[in-house]
Amino acid sequence: MTETASADRLTFRQKLGWAVGAHGTSTMIGVLVTYLLIYMTDVLGIAAGVAGAIIFSARMYDLVTDPLMGYISDRTKTRWGRRRPYLLLGSFVCFIAFVALFNVPDIDSDTGMAFYAALLLVLFTTAYTIFNVPYLAMPAEMTDSYNERTSMMGYRVVFFTTANLGLFLGGALLLKTYGPEQGYAMMGWILGGFLLVSMLVAFYATGSAPRHDRSEVSHLSVWQQIALVADNKPFMIFLSVKLCQLIAQASSQAALIFFGIYVLQRSEELLLSFGTYFTVSTFVAIPLWTWAGKRFGKKPVYMTAAILYAIVMSSWMLSDSSEAQWIVNARIFGIGVAVTGILVMGFSILPDTMEYDRRRTGLNREGIYAGLYSTMEKAASGFGPLLFGTYLGSMGYVSTRGGEHAAQPDAAVAGIYMGLAVFPAAAAALSAVLLIFYKLDEKTLKAAGPESTPTA
Repeated sequence: MTETASADRLTFRQKLGWAVGAHGTSTMIGVLVTYLLIYMTDVLGIAAGVAGAIIFSARMYDLVTDPLMGYISDRTKTRWGRRRPYLLLGSFVCFIAFVALFNVPDIDSDTGMAFYAALLLVLFTTAYTIFNVPYLAMPAEMTDSYNERTSMMGYRVVFFTTANLGLFLGGALLLKTYGPEQGYAMMGWILGGFLLVSMLVAFYATGSAPRHDRSEVSHLSVWQQIALVADNKPFMIFLSVKLCQLIAQASSQAALIFFGIYVLQRSEELLLSFGTYFTVSTFVAIPLWTWAGKRFGKKPVYMTAAILYAIVMSSWMLSDSSEAQWIVNARIFGIGVAVTGILVMGFSILPDTMEYDRRRTGLNREGIYAGLYSTMEKAASGFGPLLFGTYLGSMGYVSTRGGEHAAQPDAAVAGIYMGLAVFPAAAAALSAVLLIFYKLDEKTLKAAGPESTPTA
């Protein structure tokens, strides 16, 4: 018997199948913000400020490619729907880019190494765009249910967590066993393999998912449609909220390994603990945050999660090499709980803002919205390392080649504290303040206009 789904309800297979793609996208973003900066400074020998600037510049390239990809997918017509062909193509391009990024040939010139790394990052971000923009657009056309989207995003956070498990546990074990150079090379192949499988599963498993076929005719260009998005106030507020939160997370993840090496003096142990306790806390917190969102509303629960994250991250200022491991583990558990709330609520609000636009205008522009969100996501993931890398460089951080760790001046160590504790806490607190102005709830959404009818 074949499973079916109404406009309001999706089957377990459809939700799980779509969500598994998050393992791949989260691995790509996670490796950029967690490992790339220290890989560039301590393995490739690129100066911290230059490395941060390269990462940020590659993300700015997405200001054009992400909205364009959304526009293209909105206008694609195939028997697989508008989005799924790009999931298939993106799966293979992402795998190639991921492997290449951590298997860089030996280049004697520092300038040549920096230029080669920049080219690889352009390939990497292009590959991510091809898959992620259509992928993010799918929930808004799979279901019209306000609460069903919260359920979908709970599934997605599960695979966000498996990606982090691979990044922190797998990455730490590879680096500890094989050393930085060989460890990163193997990371490219092994994590890249899991990435490829998860993305292909998302393509195949969503074949039966309902979708809203494009029925309206619009002669507006991509840039005219982007300009009209500014009229969607809930989306613009949500975008500013997520920008703050993603900068916070990008800065903290970029600083984490530096903190383990130069402050706690137990880098592999910190990564292993992060992978373990973050994962446990996520699985504990997913049903709690999902229930709270349905019971109390997405906005107040979202604000609570952001405030909790700001408080827990600021507590890193109290940490040093003498801190007991159980305290570090408890802090990581708290971070996992807060991040889970931010992700579940944030991911479920994004398709709400897309549906709000569709109900008001009658246009199916999920791709444009997904493209703009993806642009902001990658800009934040680039700005976090830029902010941290530039600040660290100004504090006198000493870069090396081959994975050796040089003695750092006190000012650089203080900069690491700023990147892990102060910057993230301040950005998360600002996001909670901005949420005050977000007014879109289930009642407002339904009052905006009629639902649209999906087709299988």
